[in-house]
Amino acid sequence: MIHSGRHRYKTHAGIPHGSTNNLAGDELSFYYQWKEGCAVAQWDDQSPNNRHATQGTSGNQAEIAADGSLDLELDNADHYDFTEVAIVDEEDFVIWVVFDLETSSANSTIFGMGTAAHFLELKGGGDTVRIKLANSNTEIAPGDGTNNDFASSAGKMVVTIHREGGGTGNLILYKNGVLLAQDSQANNSKDAEFTMIGVRSGDRYFDGKIYDMAFVQQGGAPAAHISRINTYLCAKHGISETL
Repeated sequence: MIHSGRHRYKTHAGIPHGSTNNLAGDELSFYYQWKEGCAVAQWDDQSPNNRHATQGTSGNQAEIAADGSLDLELDNADHYDFTEVAIVDEEDFVIWVVFDLETSSANSTIFGMGTAAHFLELKGGGDTVRIKLANSNTEIAPGDGTNNDFASSAGKMVVTIHREGGGTGNLILYKNGVLLAQDSQANNSKDAEFTMIGVRSGDRYFDGKIYDMAFVQQGGAPAAHISRINTYLCAKHGISETL
């Protein structure tokens, strides 16, 4: 399971020493952890939910890179399936993804469901994150939407997306533990389902290395907890908490 440490972020088997907070049960929907149960056919879920990410077709399986990441290739249509995660209207949720994008010229799906109905993606151009909940596409644009925060040239990064619970549904975005202010606040309080990694609907495949992925629902990660986990993931991957 994913933990957040108190003051120290040295790890043993990916878990911070001295941790006092953890995400478990219904709160932690899944956690795909770097170098833990990661094989080309299945990436084991480290939550109690056994939502393993699987791919039975060899031609669509990613490779395990030398650094232990799962390396998905656009040209191979690499992607993975997992048991559905459903988000209800006005539900609080948080997503953490640690990745190194190999190309940012095209839309790159993080989570999809095999249709264009619901998805989370990095929009082509490297400037914004886009999420489709219910029938509404919403772009989360740091600054004025031209900052190039998610370009492939930026290297490995920790990206955190927090949808605040309630009717407004503000979408909050962090990169490497730093809050990315939006000139126009994105919001979407609607429902969605996700069942796939790295593909939308037979298109928009993710091209790059994925290290860690975690999904928390039901208000399981208040602001202080989000900050601790951001810090933990940055320390774990040797990423400075700066833009």
